[in-house]
Amino acid sequence: MARLELQGICKGWDYPILDELDLTIEDGEFFCILGPSGISKTTLLRIIAGLESPDAGRVILNGKDITDVPPYHRPVALTFESYALYPHRSVFDNIASPLRAQKLPRSEIEARIGEVARILRIEELLRRRPNEASGGQMQRISLARTLVKRPEVFLLDEPISHLDARIRYELRQQFHRLEALRAVVTIYVTHDYTEALSLGDRVGIMGRAGLVQTGLPRDIFERPNSLFVAQHVGQPPINLIDCALRRADGALQVESQETQLSFPLAADHGVALEARNEPKLVAGIRPQYLEALADDTDAAGRHVMEGRAEIYEALGSMGVLVADVGGAKLTVITAPDANFEPGQPLRIALRTDRVHYFDMQNGVSLLNG
Repeated sequence: MARLELQGICKGWDYPILDELDLTIEDGEFFCILGPSGISKTTLLRIIAGLESPDAGRVILNGKDITDVPPYHRPVALTFESYALYPHRSVFDNIASPLRAQKLPRSEIEARIGEVARILRIEELLRRRPNEASGGQMQRISLARTLVKRPEVFLLDEPISHLDARIRYELRQQFHRLEALRAVVTIYVTHDYTEALSLGDRVGIMGRAGLVQTGLPRDIFERPNSLFVAQHVGQPPINLIDCALRRADGALQVESQETQLSFPLAADHGVALEARNEPKLVAGIRPQYLEALADDTDAAGRHVMEGRAEIYEALGSMGVLVADVGGAKLTVITAPDANFEPGQPLRIALRTDRVHYFDMQNGVSLLNG
């Protein structure tokens, strides 16, 4: 059994990069940390692994304070974003290095390496040296070295970022099935939101100096607590519109401050926003909740706006349309077989109950903050 607690972790004084970060990850939990580059995700992993010391705070594993325990005495395995392989050793010897440090019998070392090599499809590389492997293969070798150790905590720092799309997809499927990762504490760092939402039992969004939101993957996507979170989860990116609330004919209306775009406020949103008394705000509309309607399509209770097509990209599994609606540029996801010509008149249907609203000054969600 493993349970990891981070209590008040701080790093940096004049300009803190981690500021009183608290996090608890339970045994068997696969926790994904998502955030842009340079936001201290790797620094956090290095503190857990013992490669860096926090300026304040404690790292607790299974109820024991390991903050000052050296890395080679911690039951933790870290896969770096860089490969960190020994160039003069064979792939087999690279993978075996943590097992030999534990003085395991050769038969067990060979069995563990054989099992992981089959999973990661690197069996034919075991007798080669790392410089004879491709970049993607070296990333899998680095990952294999972590998996064979069987620690109490796995730390994976963007372990598949250098692989091509097909191999990344296959390895994501493997991560779902790898019992070694699902039986202990696993922290997986990525800047790819699809990896985080696909793999994580929970997801933490890393912002300046710490985690700005943690929760179930669906909750992070559907109920972001800030503009920062909404912008870093979802592709194509969320549509953002500076707007104001206005009451017209007894109903609340959302009106863009820079364009002619307007739409009614959903009833339950109106109650929440009137209570906060925020006349100016930012509306966020995910492309998934806009639809370009055919002429004979029923809007089915959605708000319909008139617009024109500007750019259309056919991406195989879906289409991405950029439409001009009252001067606002809205991105819309369409069916893969759709086709739009520049300037083509459109009817765009909006699910007003799926619009997010954020404070214009600090970016906090006015619905989920």
